[in-house]
Amino acid sequence: MKRKKDEYYSPLPKMMLTVMLIGLFGCVICSILYYTSHIQWLFSCAITFGVIAYHLLIRFISPPILFLVFKNKYNYKWSWFQQKSWEPKIYRFLKVKNWKKHIMTYDPSEFSGKVHTIEEIINNMCNAEVVHELIVVLSFTSLFFSIPFGSFDVFLITAILAALFDSIFIVVQRFNRPRLVAILNKQRAISDNQID
Repeated sequence: MKRKKDEYYSPLPKMMLTVMLIGLFGCVICSILYYTSHIQWLFSCAITFGVIAYHLLIRFISPPILFLVFKNKYNYKWSWFQQKSWEPKIYRFLKVKNWKKHIMTYDPSEFSGKVHTIEEIINNMCNAEVVHELIVVLSFTSLFFSIPFGSFDVFLITAILAALFDSIFIVVQRFNRPRLVAILNKQRAISDNQID
């Protein structure tokens, strides 16, 4: 019997967890081998695996941190979530409309109209944006690893690349949300007119 495919399945959580565990395991093994053999490239491998694990770890800890602060309740009318006048020009230049549909989502059900109301989806978009903004900030905390290990430039490059990667998801949320807000406002206006 064929198993029914889950329409909200995303391989992203398993991929992230697998890469993080490989990073942790690789860091531990290479560290042990380095301290027993003092072969320099093993030290570099240990740091590389460790940085990979760290950048994945912050992606797992950011949502619970924000849940403790905001309880996943956001007001999309806050100025922070309002698209600025200069943003559409940047999004056109980046051709966001052409590639946004190819971006993998951690949990596609969070943005499904079958599961959530438009208002709930907008709230989830705000949450997703803030999660990725926190990850951008936390990406730069990896620079502190350069204090005991050196190689500041390597940690800076990986922090910038990680921050740019998460900025893609911020851009997608900020690009999409105004359209849903406009739909929600139209629905409310129709509803108000029917009541009158």
